[in-house]
Amino acid sequence: MSLFKSVIGSLSPKFPDSFQDDREHELPLYNSPPLSPRIPAPIASTVLWANTTSLLPPPRAPDDLLALQRKARHLEQQLQELLDAHADGLMSGLAGQGSIPDDLISNGSTTPTVSSVRGSDRVAENKVSGIGTGKKKIGLNAARRGIYRRIQQLAAVKADEMDLLDDDLRDLQGILKKTENWTQKRARLEKKIKDIEGEGTGTRAQALQREATKLEQNIRQKEEELWAMKARHRQIVNELADAENGVEAKLSSYKISLTILDKEVAGFLARSPDTSHIPLSPPFLALPPKRRTLEMAHEYWNDEHTHLSERCQEVDIDRGALDEGAVLWNQVVRRVTDFEAKLQSSMQQIGRSQGSDSSALLTQMDTVISELEEKMELATSRSWNLLVCAVGAELEAFKQGKDILEEALGVGGKGKEKVLDTLVDTDSPRREYEEGSSSAIRISRSPPKPSKSPAKPKFFDTDDEDPDPELLISHQDTDTD
Repeated sequence: MSLFKSVIGSLSPKFPDSFQDDREHELPLYNSPPLSPRIPAPIASTVLWANTTSLLPPPRAPDDLLALQRKARHLEQQLQELLDAHADGLMSGLAGQGSIPDDLISNGSTTPTVSSVRGSDRVAENKVSGIGTGKKKIGLNAARRGIYRRIQQLAAVKADEMDLLDDDLRDLQGILKKTENWTQKRARLEKKIKDIEGEGTGTRAQALQREATKLEQNIRQKEEELWAMKARHRQIVNELADAENGVEAKLSSYKISLTILDKEVAGFLARSPDTSHIPLSPPFLALPPKRRTLEMAHEYWNDEHTHLSERCQEVDIDRGALDEGAVLWNQVVRRVTDFEAKLQSSMQQIGRSQGSDSSALLTQMDTVISELEEKMELATSRSWNLLVCAVGAELEAFKQGKDILEEALGVGGKGKEKVLDTLVDTDSPRREYEEGSSSAIRISRSPPKPSKSPAKPKFFDTDDEDPDPELLISHQDTDTD
């Protein structure tokens, strides 16, 4: 089972908009529709002709396992929402053109996104229809952190599910061992009974019978020895009777044991063992109890044990993939944020010094892109479709950001003066940095607003009242938990 299928292929109920809610670990409430009134059966139908197999209730998953499965689906849906927000955040920084509307403030990403273009279309549609967006927008940094937390939470849920499945596996192992012991015990009892029955009609009984016949012949031949022979005949007959009585006594004990064993087996076959395991192949339990045999039960529970073992292996593989994927994603996010911090510092140095070299910045960006490509290849080789989607979005954003940065910094002297002019604002006598982490490299084609009076230079991030500069490094993360 691939990681993408386990995350995307399942459905879950709606969940709160905020991913930082203190009650995010709680499961959603499910409201079942009211039951329809029970209609009495027609007079022609009778329970005497009812099929016993149809009266059996359908197997129901244990409450603990059902709760874990619901929580897993809930986390999977949150992961999908976070991936969508992550992709929107990346795209919104790449396609940002012109002035940014008040309702499309930076979402907290340090890589180029295109949410400004999409957001402008959605705002225009909402103004026409008169409907505003009621759902709070998720920032890129919040999406990244949310993806990491949801992957860890999903791995913990998978570990709890594996613990429950281990308990069911131990129950099935006990049942399987019991059926094996009964089969072996029954074979030994039947063999012992067969051996004893063979002894009853064996050598001693046959020898006594031959001797009795010979004596009867001698009685006819020898009248003088008649009384002695008759006495010997009575003695041999008595010995034969004692031997037969001994055989019957031995047989009775083993036959009683076999009867008790048959009763236990019949009770086991009539009533299924009390276990929380969900049967995967119900045809055996659907048979009438009289048609069930111990061999069929042994084969059935052996198959159930095999299926559950395979299920445990699949859950363990998913858990391991989630743990390793969380580490890989954390490394990618850490490398991206480190580069964004360096990019911010480099752009500030370019603004202060006219002779700063931008080639080192592009070299560092190439190094980050190479590292992201390695992470992408690793995720692809492991079939981690979730991380392929997330890391691929980061990689594509870096490539497009590099093209934009090369276009802005590689023009020559005029291009560099243009970048420096956009980084310096003379409207304010002091330097201000907006709160939040740098999250997006956004390029705008609007010309910078000319200064009215000379003053101390100010490096700024995002100002919604002024046109965007040629190159702007955002320091604001608009996601508020």
